[in-house]
Amino acid sequence: MGREVDYDIVVIGCGVAGTSAALSAAETAKKQGKKLKIAILERSDFDHRGGNSRWTASYMRMKNIDEIADHFVEDMMDFSDNYSDRKYIETLAENAGSTLRWVEEKGVEFDYLPTMFLTSNKPRLLPVGGGRAIIDTISQRAAGLGVEIIYEATAWKLLLDEEGVVDGLMIRVKGGTSVQLKVGAVVLASGGFQGNQEMMAQYIGRDAHRIRTVCEGGLFNKGEAIRMAMDIGAKPAGQFDAFHAEPVDPRSNREEAGVMVYPYAILVDKNGKRFVDEGKSTVDEQYEQVARTIFYDLPDHIAYMITDQKMYDIPNYEQALETDKPPITAGTLEELAEKIGVPAQQLAATVQEFNAAVQPGEFQYDKKDGKQAVGITPPKSNWAITIDQGPFIAYPVVCSNVFTNGGLATDTNGSVLSQDDDVIPGLYAAGETAGLYYGKYPGGTSVLRGLVFGRRAGEHAVSYVSNAEKMGV
Repeated sequence: MGREVDYDIVVIGCGVAGTSAALSAAETAKKQGKKLKIAILERSDFDHRGGNSRWTASYMRMKNIDEIADHFVEDMMDFSDNYSDRKYIETLAENAGSTLRWVEEKGVEFDYLPTMFLTSNKPRLLPVGGGRAIIDTISQRAAGLGVEIIYEATAWKLLLDEEGVVDGLMIRVKGGTSVQLKVGAVVLASGGFQGNQEMMAQYIGRDAHRIRTVCEGGLFNKGEAIRMAMDIGAKPAGQFDAFHAEPVDPRSNREEAGVMVYPYAILVDKNGKRFVDEGKSTVDEQYEQVARTIFYDLPDHIAYMITDQKMYDIPNYEQALETDKPPITAGTLEELAEKIGVPAQQLAATVQEFNAAVQPGEFQYDKKDGKQAVGITPPKSNWAITIDQGPFIAYPVVCSNVFTNGGLATDTNGSVLSQDDDVIPGLYAAGETAGLYYGKYPGGTSVLRGLVFGRRAGEHAVSYVSNAEKMGV
């Protein structure tokens, strides 16, 4: 006889990875004629469920629903300087198309919708309705197969039996009391640790508390899943001292209030000086480094985008301004400088120097046009257009934290590994709880891998608990 459990499989987190794991487990169990008790634990209430997934547009690095972008594996390895797990990435590439078809079968539509990138190096497929459409659709399907979703419940400790097998969870419920659950397997899918100031300070460093999350969903990602797995000997993976960064307007409370029109403008620090080549590459390939530079290198961790009325001539410029706040405008550069608290003389001198360095050539907003500003430091490689047509425009820009990179090492089934690279029986991780990324983030892969490895973890967890039952564990 197998032992009595409260739940055969408990999934922690109700984002794309968690809901995929739960639905995959429920479908697998149904196909095999097994009646398993499956639950999702979600720390938020129903209206805020889903963490980052609820708010993301969910860009996918796909040529179409069946085909990954060209050089998918090579790019992901190159961006990580070959630190990422190649087998994991190859598994992601092999299963991306079939997983998106699986999601589509549940009722989620995919399309090439407008993105905030007016120039892009790789294609981006999107679900209609964003990440919220995915979690709403998949969680509804899971509930239809008997999966229970328990809100306002936070897991804080994994329990092991005498053999070192995960067999229990400590859960803190609303009001602060704690209960113990007997479980067959646990899937950790509760994101990273961007909502935990202590872990951010520990891994990211000084002033990390100043880095805003890109959406309110990130505040629910407290890192307990990573911590409690490492407490029982799980191996870490991913770059713990780095996070996926995005430049946003600090005045806005909107999710992902990106300021992605800056390649056609200049960026200055609070002293009114340029600090980066704004036109180095297509915006999707360079915005993360710009955001990181703003946080790590600039006084007060803030920059200002400076441009003029020619911004309004750029086709679809509105797509690249996801902030809901209006521009700061002034008739002269000196007045603009006063409004944003930048030295007026220096800002005027910076713009004058930039304008003098702009080279002739045809401006083309939608591809690298080679229209440069030369003989200044730093130079500008593309989209260099003079700033001389008032009223002048400014947007403040800060670095936001989309998600943290540090997490848990898993195999290609999503099983969490020990420091000795053995599978920890009964424990899985998917989404940002599993560490993968180092260095530069390969855009359009995060939600994709949450879906792929959530699905794989759920399926494998069913096999695991079924085998454990047969063995009488």
